[in-house]
Amino acid sequence: MSDSSKNWPELVSFLQSMQLDLPPSCIELCPSAPSYFLIGTYNLEGYEGPSAAASQNTEAMEVEKQGEEHNDDDTEATVTGEKKGPQNRDGSILAFQLVDDQLVHVQTLMQPSAILDLHFNPAPGKQDICATVSSTATLALFLLTPGNAQPLKHLKTMDMASMCKTAEDWLGGKDEVIFTHFAWHPTKPDMVAVTTTAGYVHLIYLGEDLVGGDWVMHPEPILTHTLEAWYVSISPSLSPPGEEDDDSFLLLSGGDDSALRYTVCKRTRNADAMDDDDESESPYRIEALRPPVNVSRGHDAGVTAILPLGLKDGESELVVTGSYDDHIRLLSIPAYGFGRAVELAGRNLGGGVWRLKVVKEEKGLFDGQGWRLTMLVSCMHAGARVVELLKSGAGEYEFRVIGRFEEHKSMNYGSDGRLSKEGTISVVSTSFYDKLLCLWKLELGA
Repeated sequence: MSDSSKNWPELVSFLQSMQLDLPPSCIELCPSAPSYFLIGTYNLEGYEGPSAAASQNTEAMEVEKQGEEHNDDDTEATVTGEKKGPQNRDGSILAFQLVDDQLVHVQTLMQPSAILDLHFNPAPGKQDICATVSSTATLALFLLTPGNAQPLKHLKTMDMASMCKTAEDWLGGKDEVIFTHFAWHPTKPDMVAVTTTAGYVHLIYLGEDLVGGDWVMHPEPILTHTLEAWYVSISPSLSPPGEEDDDSFLLLSGGDDSALRYTVCKRTRNADAMDDDDESESPYRIEALRPPVNVSRGHDAGVTAILPLGLKDGESELVVTGSYDDHIRLLSIPAYGFGRAVELAGRNLGGGVWRLKVVKEEKGLFDGQGWRLTMLVSCMHAGARVVELLKSGAGEYEFRVIGRFEEHKSMNYGSDGRLSKEGTISVVSTSFYDKLLCLWKLELGA
C-alpha cells in the first residue's frame, strides 16, 4: 500500500476562481441540466480567531492527522430543528451556471441551518429535484428550473422529530444530532438513506410524489457505528439467484470508528399501513436479509466515501472507499452480503479521501476482459485528484493518478465535473476555509 508521488502528473491550473461569501461544504452538477450546479455552504456564527477554526473543523467533518485538532465538543443543533447557545449555524444554497467556460452566479437561497450535503435525484424525470441535509437534522427538497431568473425553488422541509415518532431514541446519548450525509436510492426515487452524528444510518420514505404527504423515517436504524457516521451508499438488486427482484439492495456505511458496515435489505409493502390512514407510518417495511457485516480492519482512520461501481469480480461486488488515512481502496464484497470484504487495490493520494465521483467509463478493453474508470476525487488538504482505476486483461487492478489540482489552500470537500464529447473534463471544485470556487479542465482523450 506504500507508494510514491514521484510519477504523478504535472499540476493543473484554474481557468477561473472566485471567493464565496460562506464556506462551501458540498457541490453537485444537475444531471438533467449539466451547465447548472449547486453549492451548499456551512457557516458557524459568533466565533472569531483560532477557536472558530477548531470548532468549524469538527463541524465540517475534518479529522486529520496533519496537525489539525479534532474537537469533540457537543454540537448545538437540536433534533427538533431549533438553534440554541452561542454557536449558531446557518448556510446557503448557491446556484451557478457554466457559460462559455465562465462561472456565473445565478441565485442564493439563505438557509436557517448549515448545509452538509446535497444531491439531485437520479431517477429519470426527477433529476431536477435536489435534496439537502442540514446541521439541525432536516431534510429539504428543492426544484431547479433552468432558464428562470431565479431557478431554484424550495419545495418542502421536515426534521427528524417530525419524520420519526421515536426520534428521541436515536440521539446516541447526545442531546442533539446532525445529518452528516445522505444518498438517494438509485432506482427508488421515493427513498433516501441518511447518516447522523449519533452513529446511525436511517432510511426515509418520501412518498410517490415526494412532496404531497408526510415523510416517514424507518423506526429503527439499519446500520450503526460506535462514533459519527459519515457516509452512506445504496447499491440495488442484489438478490440471490432464483430470488431476483428490484426491492432488495445493499446498504453500506462508513464512520469515524474506521469501520465499513454493510447489509442486504429488502423493501416490502406494509399491510398494516395500507389499512391505516395514519400518514406517519411508512407503507413499506425494511427487512435486513443478512446480519450487518462490520469491516473494522483495512481502514486506518474514518471511512468518508463509498462508491459502488456496479461491476463484479466473479460473484462479488466492487466498491471503492475513501478514508481520512489518505487512501483510496478497491474492495470486493461477497455476493448477497455473505462474508468479509477483501481489498484488491489501494493508493495513497496524499490527503484524506472525502468524495468520489466516476466521470468516465471505458469497458471492453484488453480483448473484452478489462475496463477503465476515471474518477474525480476530493482529497481535503491535498486538493483534487483525477484517478484511473484499471482492470487489466489478467484480472489485476491498479489505481493511477492522472491529474492533480492543488490551487485550493484549505479543505477540498467538494468537486464535480462533466465530460465533453472530445474527452475533456470540466471540473468545479471548492475549498472550505478560504471559501474558494475554482473552474479547471483536464484532457482525458476521446
